[in-house]
Amino acid sequence: MKRIFFLLLVCVIGGCLYAATTVRVGVLLPLKESSARGTTFVEFYRGLLMAVEQVKSEGTNVELYAMDCGTSESSMQQVLANEQLATMDLIFGPADAVQVTSLSEYCRQHRIRMVLPFNTPCPQVYTNPWIYQVGVAQELLYPGVSTLVLKDLENSNFVFYHTGEQDARAQAFVNHLNQVLQLSERQTTNLAAGADEFAYDRAFNQFRQNVVIADSRSLPALTQMLAGIKAFQTQYPQYKIVLLGYPEWLTYVQTMIHDFYQFDTRVFSPYYRNPLSGRVVKFEQQYQQNFNTPSRLSYPRAEMLGYDLGYYFMHGLVTLGSDVFDVAQRSLQQQPLQHTFQFQRLGDQGGYVNLNVQLVHYTTNNTIQIVR
Repeated sequence: MKRIFFLLLVCVIGGCLYAATTVRVGVLLPLKESSARGTTFVEFYRGLLMAVEQVKSEGTNVELYAMDCGTSESSMQQVLANEQLATMDLIFGPADAVQVTSLSEYCRQHRIRMVLPFNTPCPQVYTNPWIYQVGVAQELLYPGVSTLVLKDLENSNFVFYHTGEQDARAQAFVNHLNQVLQLSERQTTNLAAGADEFAYDRAFNQFRQNVVIADSRSLPALTQMLAGIKAFQTQYPQYKIVLLGYPEWLTYVQTMIHDFYQFDTRVFSPYYRNPLSGRVVKFEQQYQQNFNTPSRLSYPRAEMLGYDLGYYFMHGLVTLGSDVFDVAQRSLQQQPLQHTFQFQRLGDQGGYVNLNVQLVHYTTNNTIQIVR
């Protein structure tokens, strides 16, 4: 595993202990691309290799076919001319939108599960039942987030903090959550950046927990909001204040961790890597040993996505069988390194999208809990 072979390379990994099933997996990504994006694809592939090793140790044969598919429609067509692809149980890819149509039609024709690991636009997921889309538009997660918020933070006063910044995605979330809260008759108020202590006093409720949600995901907006909250709480410590934040906040942890703990912060996110987890530490040590390079600081970690996704599908197909996987896959249990998957089908004729979301809770006891 210390060298990676690409274009039209077949990596057959066996050693089955119990003469179980063979799973045939294709990887169609621009693995030879020299860019930061290309590095991400290589890291994903390395994590997938480690998942193959784990599945192999559990008694399953895996045939892994890794092919560099470039970034164009023509380069994808050249790869699809390889007759071996038609025998795959599963294909990971593509990464580029221009290649989605041809590969999705190929997978439909040959009844192969096509898994899109990255945020690749794929309108075909609404009409092709063989597609699994992992990275979805954040807006699709909002109903799941609001359900978790209502459950975890019930009987709270929700305060929408208006930063003055233009952040369409954050404002879309604020509008969605505000509508849900209004329909459920929850208490909501508003607070503007630069407001005086009287405005804070009117917005906050002394007898309820106050959940503050900013209409911007940026670090400057978060810093500005915290400055005002801290100044108010210094004068009025009896108010209980909690923060609710965005996936982008996970990238601010190194500088904001103490503030997150202080304000009992919840961050909604489709993924989370716990740096204190023994499994995470062990995986990262094994990754460095296998590939002579440490795990790169990124959000999310591509190699962990490769491992979690690869194990989920390979283990699931072996455990459930290809005939029932589409029906029962949502009941699969796993202990992920970073990603938990909750695929939901889009109608009777569509494919599946991953709608898993969770709250990463930084408690006032300086611990981190996951709320699902």
